[in-house]
Amino acid sequence: MARSLHPIHATPAKTWTAAIGLILALVVACGGNVTAPQPSAQPQLSAQPQPKGKITVAFGLPLGNPSNPFAWIGKELGYFDEENIEVDVQSTSGNNAQADAMLLSGQIDIGIFGLDPVLRPAAAGRSIPARAVFNVQNRSQYEGIVLPDSPIKTLADLKGKKVAIPELGGSLEPYVNEVLKSAGLKVGDVQYLATGIGVPMGEAIKRGDADVGYATRGQIGPLETAGYKFRFLPRPQFAEEFITGNVVARSDLTSAKEAALKGYLRAYAKSIVFTKENPEAAIRISWKMYPDGKPKGVADDVALKNAVNVNVAYMSYIDKQNGKWGYMPPEKIQFYARYLGVADKISDLTKYYTNEYIDFVNKFDEAKVKEQARNWKP
Repeated sequence: MARSLHPIHATPAKTWTAAIGLILALVVACGGNVTAPQPSAQPQLSAQPQPKGKITVAFGLPLGNPSNPFAWIGKELGYFDEENIEVDVQSTSGNNAQADAMLLSGQIDIGIFGLDPVLRPAAAGRSIPARAVFNVQNRSQYEGIVLPDSPIKTLADLKGKKVAIPELGGSLEPYVNEVLKSAGLKVGDVQYLATGIGVPMGEAIKRGDADVGYATRGQIGPLETAGYKFRFLPRPQFAEEFITGNVVARSDLTSAKEAALKGYLRAYAKSIVFTKENPEAAIRISWKMYPDGKPKGVADDVALKNAVNVNVAYMSYIDKQNGKWGYMPPEKIQFYARYLGVADKISDLTKYYTNEYIDFVNKFDEAKVKEQARNWKP
């Protein structure tokens, strides 16, 4: 006699079929109507939002200053969201040595300052895991200022004078040394005084502690908005021939960090276009994000007018190179290295700058950004 199959040995399919058959038989026997069971539809899986790429950016000027709102207003304008990034913007308030140290120690991913803190150590044989990835100013933004009635009229008049600079040994000291040479003077013909940036420098000049001040156009901006009166000195010819203010990033970023870097650079370029098109909007957005950036004790209309004037003057240093935002012409990098006196000490400058992200950065609709700027309402 054949042995019956125990239920635990039946296949799941056969067991299910048998159960359905038994249920149908019982329903029919009871006179019920039967609708054959339909296979259930597969649940639709919605696309999960990707986590935002995180990047940390250090900036030399106080946040909310009128010169550089394009470094952060991308958050308010939606550009950071478009690039799916979360940006931690920090300020070192003019302490470039601190910013350099933070970049080289890995505390930050990006520093917006010159390339010299990378090239100088490289020239001395120390490997620096950082490189320039985007150029901001396409000509030198270093400027000299004096009181309106100062007897200093030409660069040759600097001989024997006290020169205020943000910090000793920083990027302004070698610049002023080159200015002296261009005027037929020699290094040592001036006395340097480290004052920091902004109001402290303005006060030093106003009191007569310093005869002249040298700083970046962005660092001079707070003096203008604070109402200080001064006159710009002539620019040497070589100041038109090299680029400054690079965005410098660590060269050992993870793939996720590199993607966030590219996204930030594109948001940065969009914000430059927006700011150039509507500087007043950029200032208002910046002050909304960083209220401390708005001058105190100054009428709103006066503060806004001064800030816009500062911004327009600063933005005149920023333009496309070879038709692209951020592009670094090799000949200008070479000139910069010669200016720093390190060109013959670095065998391969391409290790310390790259244009590989520039095509990606420039893939956006400029007309759309300009229209957004024109139509912006507070």
